[in-house]
Amino acid sequence: MKPSNLSRRFRRFLRDLKAVSALEYAILVGVIAVGIGGALLLFEDQVSEAITDIGDVVDDMPGGLTAPDLGGGTTSGSGTSGSGTTGGG
Repeated sequence: MKPSNLSRRFRRFLRDLKAVSALEYAILVGVIAVGIGGALLLFEDQVSEAITDIGDVVDDMPGGLTAPDLGGGTTSGSGTSGSGTTGGG
């Protein structure tokens, strides 16, 4: 067997191992994602309540955190306030 042929076969073997490792990692990530999704479905009420509780704590903070004004007008209990014009010809 020529050294160049052996070298090529060895390099091909290493590439195959990398592909197998990548596939194993992809399967592992998929299993973890399914596990997290299943846990969220199983504990949906508890997760929702925890998120609501965190939001309430943030709302009660002194100086409170507010969302940035994106220029969309202000909202009130009855709808969006602001002025607008409709054009006529």
